[in-house]
Amino acid sequence: MFIFTSIFGYIFTITVLILGLPFILLQNVLKNKRFFDPLVKFICHLIPLSFGIRVKTVGKELLDPEKSYVFIANHVNIFDPVLLFGFIPHYVRGVELESHFNLPVWGAVIRGLGNIPISQKDVKSAIESLEKAGKVIKGGTSIAMFPEGHRTRDGKLQPFQRGPFRLVRNAEVDMVPVVLKGLWERKTIHSLLVKPGTVEIIFSNPIPAQEIQESSDRELRSRSRELIQEILG
Repeated sequence: MFIFTSIFGYIFTITVLILGLPFILLQNVLKNKRFFDPLVKFICHLIPLSFGIRVKTVGKELLDPEKSYVFIANHVNIFDPVLLFGFIPHYVRGVELESHFNLPVWGAVIRGLGNIPISQKDVKSAIESLEKAGKVIKGGTSIAMFPEGHRTRDGKLQPFQRGPFRLVRNAEVDMVPVVLKGLWERKTIHSLLVKPGTVEIIFSNPIPAQEIQESSDRELRSRSRELIQEILG
């Protein structure tokens, strides 16, 4: 049964991304990257649904619609960026591994959306990417990142890297830990099959910029990871 729903979901996703790509590229021509953002969010709602995945959000009322944030989330599988793009109520873009920009279709989509590539091998290049992300935030765009740096191999939360916390400190904005719960049960990194079911996107209380400035990187990483781990259970 999962084979048929998975095949349908992949075919639907590839098709809708190809059909949506011209609109994403058109917004760059129009010099207005926000113009088609409602369409982008709508597509990101449809993709999990095509696999039989229902999405429940918790805690959106904690977010100020007038603010920009850095959202940090646990990294589980290929649905993570789709869920963050679709269900974060703000205009948000991501910092994503530079290798993803070479992928067929998806690479063109995220490049058109304005995601920021980051290297895991070149420290200087990675720092430049974080600086660019900081400028994007100050321009009114929220940023989403995965502090683990890669998808979990065993369903457990991995150690957090320093980069996202350097970014949020330099950007001087609030940070929102986000928990993607139930995704490992839907799809693991070891299989292409996707199991229908429900997942939760849980927004925690934003950590104020002032508290971030008063905390060390180690304290901030530890606090964020413990909070996400506690909600994950």
